[in-house]
Amino acid sequence: MLIRFLKTVVGILLIPLAIGTSRAFYEQMLLLGNAAQGTHMLERGIMVYVLFHVVIARPIYLYVVGHECVHVLATWICGGRVERFNISKSGGSVVTSKTNFFIELSPYFVPIYTLLLAPVFLVIRSNIFGHPNFNINDLFIFLVGITLAFHFVMTSEVLRMEQSDIAKSGFVLSMVVILTANLVVTLGVFCPFFNSVSFLGFIKNTWSYSYGIYNTVGIAIASWWNWSVVFFERFF
Repeated sequence: MLIRFLKTVVGILLIPLAIGTSRAFYEQMLLLGNAAQGTHMLERGIMVYVLFHVVIARPIYLYVVGHECVHVLATWICGGRVERFNISKSGGSVVTSKTNFFIELSPYFVPIYTLLLAPVFLVIRSNIFGHPNFNINDLFIFLVGITLAFHFVMTSEVLRMEQSDIAKSGFVLSMVVILTANLVVTLGVFCPFFNSVSFLGFIKNTWSYSYGIYNTVGIAIASWWNWSVVFFERFF
């Protein structure tokens, strides 16, 4: 119980890092679109999926397919082989010749449908929409928002339903780590495809924004502490 409590505290302390990472990721995405005109396609994509998820349907089968496929890819990357692969509407399973931390947890850290957008986007842009006056960057950002929201929402539900080791170690910590890791992985994959995306710039901005939040919170806590000391000294 104490360990879970401490991990929850650590998760709360890492929330500014997740916020800084999200802001830095968002700014890198805007570099692909028309940021000068205040394009907010990423948020719109997120909102569209959340509304779809809440009002219309929960695409569980689609998530299971992606989840199990990432297990397979992670197994191949680690030199293992897939012995059994099963997917149904109620869930999925993969039996592999080996397992490790990366194979087990990769589906939570790899937004497979978001990553697939990059090569698909380049093929479509170069072969079909090659007209110089046709810009589909905003559509790409919109789809990134949808797929990321799909990944994060479904992953959080899976963690809650299955009560996995990640969730048991602290749901707040798990969500913060998963969010941060997914954005870092996504930017790392996008960089080779898009010259306007800078991974180094992303890391620098993440540090800058996170430090700013920590600094602001620290100043607020220090001010509150000083006020509390003065209050107690005066009245007690």
